[in-house]
Amino acid sequence: MSRTALRLDLPTGSWLGDVSRTVSSATLRVDETIAVDGDGPAEAPVGDPNAAADDATRTVATVLVAGTDRDRVEDALRDHDRVARATAVERRGDVRTLRVVGDTPAYLPAARAVGLPIESAVEVVDGRATVTVVGDRDRIEAFGRRLAGDGVTVGVAATGGDDPDRTLTEAQRELVFEAVRSGYYDTPRRCTLTELAEANGIAKSTCSETLHRAEGRVMRRFVDGAGPFDPASDAEDAATADGPNPDATPLDTGDFDADDRDPGEFDASDTDGEEPVRSAATEP
Repeated sequence: MSRTALRLDLPTGSWLGDVSRTVSSATLRVDETIAVDGDGPAEAPVGDPNAAADDATRTVATVLVAGTDRDRVEDALRDHDRVARATAVERRGDVRTLRVVGDTPAYLPAARAVGLPIESAVEVVDGRATVTVVGDRDRIEAFGRRLAGDGVTVGVAATGGDDPDRTLTEAQRELVFEAVRSGYYDTPRRCTLTELAEANGIAKSTCSETLHRAEGRVMRRFVDGAGPFDPASDAEDAATADGPNPDATPLDTGDFDADDRDPGEFDASDTDGEEPVRSAATEP
């Protein structure tokens, strides 16, 4: 089993999706959800005010709101026809905690149906939710199919968990391991970029590009989970820093790394002229 972060484009009609799109500068984090049945709190049923309480599918959610437009988020939640009640329970610094009674977000029943655990913290920015699940690929794909049936677009943002090597493609992993063994990342460096490329039989530009991509993936994994709700971070800056990820891989593709080209494709750009753009780790 592995830990996988999924990007969900929430459909119109979802209170999480609609409100976060209305106030796109804000970040919403759902920290806890509790199912509400007919014996739950006496709020009016969501959606149809004439429906019986037992017919309503609802949750009580703890929602943290970060950003400069917290008042607008709170107002938008109260005005949404899929929200029965939104109450502020805590205001601390740049983060406001709300108790929201509303329709159950689509990802919860879909996860329960396939037996897929979801980590409690779900972040939503501009209609896109980041949901972290723990399970095997078959369950994750079944989860995606159920969500697709509800109008939710699903993509893979990152994978990890029990298999840390899945952070990198095979080509990236092999080159990074060789770079470490050769002393490329030592201080002082025992191997230059040119020597590393020659030792691996690849063009210098290919070597630089592959290392740069690998370093970027590792850095994104390193900061995964940091954001506007990290006490050590600046809430306003972080709320806009982690926007939608256009490189998220569609869930139903056969290879989660399908968006990564083979390093050999970059050979055509290797010339004796201008040096390629390098990461901080490449030789001076």
